[in-house]
Amino acid sequence: MLADSVFLLTLKLRSYYVIQVHTTAVMLINKTVNLFIICLFILPSCMNRDNPHRRESQPETGTDITDLVLIYHGSTHRPDWTADELKPYVYTENESGFHWLFDGFLFIEIFDKIREIEWDPGFGYNTAAKEQWEWLLDRYFASGKGPDALESILDSLADKDIAPLRPRRVVISIPCPVYGFTEWGELNGKDLDFSRSEDQVAAACWFIDRSLEKWNSKKYKHIQLDGFYWVHEAAGKDFKIIPLVKDYLKQKKMKLYWIPYWNAERAGNWDSLGFDCAYQQPNYFFNKDILYQRLNDACGFSRQQGMGMEMEFDNNVAKPLIRQRFYDYIRSFEENGVWAESRVAYYEGGGAWLKMTRSDDPEMKKMVEKLSSIIIDRQKKEDIKYRNRFKNYLK
Repeated sequence: MLADSVFLLTLKLRSYYVIQVHTTAVMLINKTVNLFIICLFILPSCMNRDNPHRRESQPETGTDITDLVLIYHGSTHRPDWTADELKPYVYTENESGFHWLFDGFLFIEIFDKIREIEWDPGFGYNTAAKEQWEWLLDRYFASGKGPDALESILDSLADKDIAPLRPRRVVISIPCPVYGFTEWGELNGKDLDFSRSEDQVAAACWFIDRSLEKWNSKKYKHIQLDGFYWVHEAAGKDFKIIPLVKDYLKQKKMKLYWIPYWNAERAGNWDSLGFDCAYQQPNYFFNKDILYQRLNDACGFSRQQGMGMEMEFDNNVAKPLIRQRFYDYIRSFEENGVWAESRVAYYEGGGAWLKMTRSDDPEMKKMVEKLSSIIIDRQKKEDIKYRNRFKNYLK
């Protein structure tokens, strides 16, 4: 963004003059060599550490995204995710003014009910081959939808001189190269066999490259591609290929995200597997037999393992008997310091938040207001941290 470019230029100029002043001072007062080294190396490095424009990772999760919403996008049974449909996820306006909401958008797809295809195993549909992976890419980056729509919203706001202090970031989901699948297709003149780990990695890296090609061709001004998401929610037979995919992403300066289900294989080893950021699913919302303690257990596990947490709900929030579970998440996250200290991902069932924001039901409006107020507060606090890092750099 233009504002970020101006800030960055100012920072570079200020850095130059600070270094020049200190260098001159050293020459004038004839300090020792040790002091000269301190001025030239230690001081600039401290300034760089406080620079808000450096891609600085959060210690617990390794991401700059505070509130990451999952947007199920691509399949024929999903919303189109036009600008009008995505708008309630980007910002809200009420009697107190304009407020930013989610600052991260994970575009993800796992299956297509109508076409009976799955990009993540376990749903009973046909495993997606290369043709369906390419089809999904075309759907992800369709004109006026998904990332295009997000860019359009922010561009319209920029015309009104409204821009976020921090960039809105995008994460793209990689289809699962299902172990043992032999009918994916050809790559570089070779038929891939997913019983071989090198072929699984090759397919994943091909998808990454194709995604980057499409992203770069769009020349977005207002959104940044932050990384990719590992769609399979457990690290089972394919766990050995994850670090190899991560190595490839590192070359591309991209992060790797993961959101394992409760008690998923190797969830506690997310960082050693190569993930930059992981969130823990409690899986509480979906089963009335699971007790409230599950939320506290998940929060405790995520805190112990340095993970973020996932808030979960879907269209069933409209049902009075299930609605309380929505508030249980909010209460447990408050009690366990999640809202105050952790990064949060939001599973909303592929359009529930959109329906909630459009509903005339007073109870739905109440839920929207409650969660919105939490996200707004978290975003404002993150903006303050960002400004403070900027001020420190200028000192």
